[in-house]
Amino acid sequence: MKKNYEIQGMSCGGCVNSVKNALHKFPGVEDAEVHLHPQTAVLTMSKSIDVDELQTQLSKVGHYTIKEVVLK
Repeated sequence: MKKNYEIQGMSCGGCVNSVKNALHKFPGVEDAEVHLHPQTAVLTMSKSIDVDELQTQLSKVGHYTIKEVVLK
């Protein structure tokens, strides 16, 4: 399954790489596409993952926040 997220706190390519690497390490995340402009991520997951768990993972690598985007 794919889910879209808004990421806040990224300011450069290094931030994008940090966020991408942190999300890739999370169990259940198969792929993570992270973009700086706009600050978004598209995660391909093998199971549903609570956004609070993703936030905890990102907090380990920087001052980033993640919020699920519900597409209409």
